[in-house]
Amino acid sequence: MKIAENPAAGKMDCRPATLAGMFYPGNAEELKSLLDALFSSTVTSVTPLYGVLVPHAGYLYSGKTAACAYARIPETFSGTFIVIGPSHAGCMTATADLIWETDLGPVMPDRKLVAAFEKAGIPNRPDMMCIQENSLEVQMPLIHYRFPNAKIAPILLGDQSLSAVCRVAAAISQAIDQTGGVRPVIIASSDGSHYVPAKTAKHDDLIVLAAAAELDVAKFYEVLWKVQPSMCGYGCIATMLLIGRHLGATKAKLILYQTSGNTTGDNREVVSYAAMEVV
Repeated sequence: MKIAENPAAGKMDCRPATLAGMFYPGNAEELKSLLDALFSSTVTSVTPLYGVLVPHAGYLYSGKTAACAYARIPETFSGTFIVIGPSHAGCMTATADLIWETDLGPVMPDRKLVAAFEKAGIPNRPDMMCIQENSLEVQMPLIHYRFPNAKIAPILLGDQSLSAVCRVAAAISQAIDQTGGVRPVIIASSDGSHYVPAKTAKHDDLIVLAAAAELDVAKFYEVLWKVQPSMCGYGCIATMLLIGRHLGATKAKLILYQTSGNTTGDNREVVSYAAMEVV
């Protein structure tokens, strides 16, 4: 898909669901039934949190892990989720004040916060947000299902280097401080290791995620570069850690770790999924 040169050329109000029938069921009844099943065995947290790490693969494989992450947030939450997902297509970092369509209903944008992102230096580019991208879209049915009154302020993260992540986290933190109101919850959308043996994935991923426990992003990147896991949204995790620390969080805790092998029974080449909370 061609990216518009002029942001206005891609301006629109709604972001259509492009992955329905592929990453998750393509009709409302089947989708709701699956989400009912995924959330039925989860436990809601009683501890206020600042953010969660959520995978973004097909629900058949990562749905249980994603549900466990979202279940740490009380169903009554009606504030804003800042959803940060990596751009698999290599787009620049951007935001957009789009309505996200799902078969369960629309997920509405927090336009005030998106405007604050733009003022802080994150471009408002709906055209980029409309490129088919699972890291953000896969979160929307989950959010609408469990938090029908919540809003979202999406960030499509391009450059995931430490310096770029620090700039994005600072811009988001500045926007949060300026808009005030109910504190948003950060969603870091990331899958773990890709297409390696399950034993290797677990070893590498858990070492990297353990380095995030104290919200020390420099340490997180040091371990990340040493281990070199094929983790697609590490910058999203780091951004969440930085914003969480800015808002008052003190640690990150692993909730659940699984791989595609838990579903298929084939552990030779897996993709891994983790749920983690920042509290």
